[in-house]
Amino acid sequence: MENLSKNSFLPPMLLWFNVQDDVTYIFGIKFRNRSLVTLFAFIQLIVACVSFAQHIYSVARFNKIFFCSFNETKDSGEFLSHDVIIFDFGLFHELIHVQECIANYLDGGYMRCLWCFTQIIGLCLTIYTTLCIPKPHPLLLWPMLIIQNAYCFGLVILTIATADKLLVAIFHPTNAHLNLLILYYAVGTCINHFFDYILWHYYWYEEFLYIGRTGKHVIPFWV
Repeated sequence: MENLSKNSFLPPMLLWFNVQDDVTYIFGIKFRNRSLVTLFAFIQLIVACVSFAQHIYSVARFNKIFFCSFNETKDSGEFLSHDVIIFDFGLFHELIHVQECIANYLDGGYMRCLWCFTQIIGLCLTIYTTLCIPKPHPLLLWPMLIIQNAYCFGLVILTIATADKLLVAIFHPTNAHLNLLILYYAVGTCINHFFDYILWHYYWYEEFLYIGRTGKHVIPFWV
């Protein structure tokens, strides 16, 4: 932690992409992790809101929590033909030939709805913390850390479950549309993992400042 600001001693290649607790270097440009967390939280908030809006639309039009189907005989509308929260714009329909979104096979979409709502709350709390509280208590970042870790873990499980199909599609490309769907999924997944990585470093930085400022542990009753 004592070397947080000693960027001049970093090798040139590390300055191209180097994540520290207070700042991140991307191609030699320094960004405050607090600003990056705010930016990524805003982007993810848009994704979560659109995903939650799918449930509202589905209930209002079809009286179902998530009427997401790829079956052309069902008039589910273009808005419900994608599972935005996992960046599935038809990818898993192409890969493993599912006829509905993955969430529908788990519990009909109820947990997805609850997840989107919870994620929106966590993201709003994080944005409020980074924008409005100069010296935040580290505990304010805990909800987003828990949610983001679970989110990334879920994307990893989904990737592993379809890894064989993904690898075949990548190394033996026969469908340009499928490759584009894989790109969407890969970009969304990578951004989320990068956000998680930055969020943890920012948390450690705020924790370090909090302990130095107060001389207390983040959770006193654990001591």
